[in-house]
Amino acid sequence: MEIMKQYRGIIHNHSVYSKEGCYPLNILRQRWASEFDFAAMTEHAEKTTAEVYASYIQECETLSDEHFRFIPGLEVATESGDMLLLGCRKYICTTDPFQVLKEASGCLILLAHPEAKQIIPAVLEQVDGFEGWNSRRMGSYMPPLDWFVNWKRQLLPGKIMTGGNDIHKIDPKRKIATVVQAQSNNQDDILEAIKHGQFTTSNGIFSFTSNGRVLYRDRKIIVQQLSLLHARCYRLLWRSVNASLHFGGGMLMMVGIDKQGRNRISRMFREHF
Repeated sequence: MEIMKQYRGIIHNHSVYSKEGCYPLNILRQRWASEFDFAAMTEHAEKTTAEVYASYIQECETLSDEHFRFIPGLEVATESGDMLLLGCRKYICTTDPFQVLKEASGCLILLAHPEAKQIIPAVLEQVDGFEGWNSRRMGSYMPPLDWFVNWKRQLLPGKIMTGGNDIHKIDPKRKIATVVQAQSNNQDDILEAIKHGQFTTSNGIFSFTSNGRVLYRDRKIIVQQLSLLHARCYRLLWRSVNASLHFGGGMLMMVGIDKQGRNRISRMFREHF
């Protein structure tokens, strides 16, 4: 009988290899290893090269052990939206989603940002699932309960719904964790368990299963109109805060605060919001 263990990790993360991510992998390991067992990285394909990607894979392996593992991967911008290729060891950069599917055979493939409504139905049929909760775009406190109602209808049999942090310049304290039931924390076991839906997605307050069943503090939540309204209001607040920070950054620049100072102020706010 196979003995399954529980491993906590985070999906959809960026490092300096994405250019937009300000943290090197060794710093991310220091920050994450005490809390998580693995981190699935998804570097922007258009921001790197095949040569650099090979070095990135090597660094992921060097910084991984039985206690913490970096799972290398790519985020490829295509005509069907961004595609997350977890466990991808081959550099892939094309806007053709069907070419990505062909070249990334064997990887765990997820469609990111479904709220952008770019997903081609024929592509959804061939991937493993999609990202139902993105903390960078939707906030980390509450999942998009109102959208879950419609997204679950699009979740074909055998497909999974995940949550991602989309970490770039800011490493927030509250993260969306993927809690996996697997034999070990090696890459193959973790990705195989996720692909088969053996996980839950949670921020410690809200959680949901791989088929989109939402729970609140381990109890199934009844999605009522009040809950839907709450979710919409929260997401509107999150977008307003993001817009305010962007506008505030421009104002700080006008009064002479340099980029490093502006980033420090933004990071202090986002890490605790």
